[in-house]
Amino acid sequence: MGNCGSPIELDEGWLVMTHGVGTVRNYCIGACLLDKNDPSKLLARTPRPVLFPSPHERDGYVPNVVYSCGAIVQGRTMLLPYGVADSFTAFATASIDNLLDVME
Repeated sequence: MGNCGSPIELDEGWLVMTHGVGTVRNYCIGACLLDKNDPSKLLARTPRPVLFPSPHERDGYVPNVVYSCGAIVQGRTMLLPYGVADSFTAFATASIDNLLDVME
């Protein structure tokens, strides 16, 4: 597991987009929330990936991979550019509130 770019400062804490590898070398993106005053404390994290390779995103130079190097937040909406199978890029958007709501 590793980070996908710099932490994003929110009122609730530091939002960190993460990447990890699962079965069959399937790289996905998740998220966690760290304490604003002590980032060594994990407050919550997504129990499952929030972005994973769809069937049309599986083939490429490095198959079964989605990854990002950072996100942009405007208000309470996140724009996440991500690479797909080392072949092309795409963009995802997410509501910060919805993302925090699915964390455990």
